[in-house]
Amino acid sequence: MGSVIDVAFAIDWGLPVFVTEGNFDDKAIEGPRAGLKYLQQNFKKRSGQPYWTAVSACNSALLGRSTPDHARVCFIAAYADHMCKMGGH
Repeated sequence: MGSVIDVAFAIDWGLPVFVTEGNFDDKAIEGPRAGLKYLQQNFKKRSGQPYWTAVSACNSALLGRSTPDHARVCFIAAYADHMCKMGGH
């Protein structure tokens, strides 16, 4: 029989990360679950070390293997990298 993996879907970051969703329309990303969803659904280019580091960090935080705030830092780095690749929009 397989083992059960605990996943902490309800954990949040200490502070939300605000991402731009168009002109003056910001969206709050509250934790690793929302961060992972945003990375997978909103990044036009899913490539580069910051992206994959953030995906891994969010997964690790959800599994309790790392802190949510480490995932937050990785998410911010991936978002900044993505915005640079997209020309800021």
